[in-house]
Amino acid sequence: MTGNAAVVLRKPDDVLRLIDSGQVRPRHPALVKIVALGSIFVDGWDLSSFGLGTVQMTSEFKLSNSGVSLHSLPFISTAVLIGAMIGGLLGGYLTDRIGRTKMLLLTLFLLVGATVLAATAPNPELFTLWRFLMGVGVGLDVPVALAFVAEYSAISAKGRNVTMAQVMSTSATAVAFFVIIPFHYMGIGDHLWRWAIGLGAVPALIVLVLRFIYSGESPMWAAKYEGLDSAAKILRKSYGLDVVVEQTAQQSQAVPKFKAGSLLALFRKPYTARTVLVSILVVCQAAQYYAISLYTPKILNALFPGKIVLVLVLSGLVNVVGAIGALGCVAGTQRLGLRCLGLIGFSITAACLMIISGAFTLLAAPISAILIATFAAAHNFGAGYCGTAMGTLSYPTEIRGIGGGYTQAITRVGGIIGAFAFPVLLAAQGMRFTIGAIVLAPLVAIAALLAIRWDPIGKDVEEYGDAGSTARSAASHLDKV
Repeated sequence: MTGNAAVVLRKPDDVLRLIDSGQVRPRHPALVKIVALGSIFVDGWDLSSFGLGTVQMTSEFKLSNSGVSLHSLPFISTAVLIGAMIGGLLGGYLTDRIGRTKMLLLTLFLLVGATVLAATAPNPELFTLWRFLMGVGVGLDVPVALAFVAEYSAISAKGRNVTMAQVMSTSATAVAFFVIIPFHYMGIGDHLWRWAIGLGAVPALIVLVLRFIYSGESPMWAAKYEGLDSAAKILRKSYGLDVVVEQTAQQSQAVPKFKAGSLLALFRKPYTARTVLVSILVVCQAAQYYAISLYTPKILNALFPGKIVLVLVLSGLVNVVGAIGALGCVAGTQRLGLRCLGLIGFSITAACLMIISGAFTLLAAPISAILIATFAAAHNFGAGYCGTAMGTLSYPTEIRGIGGGYTQAITRVGGIIGAFAFPVLLAAQGMRFTIGAIVLAPLVAIAALLAIRWDPIGKDVEEYGDAGSTARSAASHLDKV
């Protein structure tokens, strides 16, 4: 917004329209994304570090490859996902009820502490507990991080900014694999997995400090639940605007259609079909992702047995390729839409899995590695974040947090299926059958995208208090004096 004229706020809807219109931008938009999405980097680091350490962990703790116990690799693999499932629902609710900033700080404290404790756990029982709490921290954080970014973004940029989370996650995975290589040469030996997990506390601590210094409440949420004076204060500080509040204006604001944090609201019209689509997409993407990406080092170790440094390098390169795919997702979101990206991504991942499964024993190891990298790129280009982004962008401010929280919770259901089923099927049926079974996930997702034609990109999903106002521009409701 240009000029020195003041913006007059008469009701909370004015704040929503102002930001959604793109007339104003925060003073430091890149910093907003880093502060909010930094925890996604931590989540990606955790995924890679656990996958890296499965072989050493199994040996040190004498874990089995089947069963449900604290001495079972599949069960321990799912502990973080069970925690994230619980944390997602709780975090989504709290995000809508108490605000974005408090949650941004709370979750990082939990992540830093649980990460250090997991890395130093002396037995599988404590390791599983700390992994569970790490999952709770991630589950609490992701909904608020994505909601925060969405509520600082115009409609024309929401999808692009939210999908930056996929870039953060995949980049973290690549960085983790490369960072740990020098520690291998330092003679860490069988404790390499502990260093891989523990080093994740470093970026978590950095993000925590940045959040303490720079984080501020979402102006959209503040307008709805703290009042226009609070929202105006944020707009002055974060956007550099001259804002005037009409003190009598709030009396005309209608009562919100939904109670903040209402889970049931996600299953009422017009959100029912959106929630069904989001649920199917995130379960399917998580099932294929946690099966393949979590165990990428294990798959590569089967292709290149005994070559740990080569496995680490290739695992890192696979995720570099994945990060390039994620950048393609960011670039294409506003142009193609999430639905189109999802169809492309799931189609390619299905094809890669079919080829790897059908010719696993026939393909040369380098070709299989290239196919795994192609899978990673396609997953991150479309399959990986289309459902997650929809889970944040398909709902209005009142239920955006619980929408993201529900999405994270149901995502972990797919993750549990993939993380638990992979080692069990691998032990019972072998690598070829296991990868073939995972093909079902992208095929189901493609069917859902063809059946439900919803895409939130470019759409105004807010619930406004004045009838018919969704079609009006923000400028028509904001006076300058």
